Amino acid sequence: MNFAGLLFLLVAHYITGRGILQLFRLQLDNVVTICCSFIISVPVLSLAPCILQLLKMPITGTTVFAAISVFTALCSIPLFINFKMPRFQKIAMPKLYEWPAFLVIIFFIVMSLWRCYYMPPYSRDMLSGPELIAEYTVREHTMINSVFNIDLSTSNNYHKSPFVTSLQIIYKLLVFQYGQLWLSILFLSFTTFIYTMLRSRLHPLLAGFFLVLFTTVPELYAYTFVILYDYSNMVFFFLGFYFLTMYLQNDRQNDLAFSIFLFGLATYIRTESLILIAMMTPLLMIHLYKKKLPLKTSALRLLLFLAVPAAFYYLCINVFVAHFVPIKMNIADNINPNLGDLSALIQRLSDIVSLLIFSFAGSEYYGYFFFIFTAILCFDIIWMRKFNKEAVYALYGVAVIYFGLGFIGYLLPLADLGNTTKRGFFKAIPMMLLYMANSGAILRLSQGIKNWEIGSLHKAKPATVKTTPQNTVTKKAKK
Repeated sequence: MNFAGLLFLLVAHYITGRGILQLFRLQLDNVVTICCSFIISVPVLSLAPCILQLLKMPITGTTVFAAISVFTALCSIPLFINFKMPRFQKIAMPKLYEWPAFLVIIFFIVMSLWRCYYMPPYSRDMLSGPELIAEYTVREHTMINSVFNIDLSTSNNYHKSPFVTSLQIIYKLLVFQYGQLWLSILFLSFTTFIYTMLRSRLHPLLAGFFLVLFTTVPELYAYTFVILYDYSNMVFFFLGFYFLTMYLQNDRQNDLAFSIFLFGLATYIRTESLILIAMMTPLLMIHLYKKKLPLKTSALRLLLFLAVPAAFYYLCINVFVAHFVPIKMNIADNINPNLGDLSALIQRLSDIVSLLIFSFAGSEYYGYFFFIFTAILCFDIIWMRKFNKEAVYALYGVAVIYFGLGFIGYLLPLADLGNTTKRGFFKAIPMMLLYMANSGAILRLSQGIKNWEIGSLHKAKPATVKTTPQNTVTKKAKK
């Protein structure tokens, strides 16, 4: 493995992402800033081989290195405008009761990193699409290569976004022949972000428990080292949703702009995300209506909310795929020809619940995550009967994923239940986690633990008697 190449890419990831974050001027703490910097730079740097291909330049280690250097240099410009030295806070050591969760998480992180390094890509979708194209690109120095001379009529995986293909090319040329270590960057950064989000709302004991619950979802964890689009799409779609909720609560336009950008990246990774993003617009519309903003301002924000992801869709399908894949595909051929029959939609929504979530197969895919979420939700509905705004937003996001995936399966029969819908539900898992972090019952439990901890600390302190002149005279008299 080329450690110098890996170090170069890590530095490039951070500087590129940090420069983009600077453009949005977000109010984030240091840990979240570092995590978001690494996350958003992954799809941005994936554009390097695509641009080389559009310019008809050979894709080699030297040209990819030069392209990424140019990307990094351009994105670093905002860092030099109004430059301020970052203020590093003192890092607090974890308390004793946090270590069990940390040790479990560290174990799963090490296993994922090792599999990304040691195991070559082996999923069927990759071997018949992005990985195959990337391997031939490394050999022939062009993304339009002899792989398309092979009969690929039994697969449509080569028509997918160049996101994975480009990252595999970069990491094969600069780091290791298997590539795929870029997935570990997303996994580590997003896991840290999730813990920071939980820790800001819950007692560390509960935050650690829910982090372990999230990380150990069987199917989700498998895709931290099995390369496909779904884990990456989940990361960017959830972050887009998260910063949208930040805008709805704080009314900071920068949060909305960053949310739109993240939704655009999610669409670049998986183009059907555009349908789910469109279903998010009611949240924004209600907020704009309550704020009584001018009609022109509201219309402009709604337009940008949909136009930017649509532009990423166009970039992916009509620029990259259209120019890089000689075999053409007509999307209209894959649309359900009998859209007037809504029974297929109702059946898909029913199958999602009965066959995918609350079933034996569902417990193998997602463990007991959905059951725990449902139990907490029912408890809140029956006993607490109170929901804060962030909890309501999270529930709306879960509903969008459920009905949106059902609609996608109805619109595009190729989006089958056992693959596309199953992995598409990854996007609902962090939203459910966000709800549980804002659950009335969980928040009350968290506050109870904090009160008990504070009370125990006060009891543990030895009582001290204040010495006064009167006490001193009394002691002398007794002697």
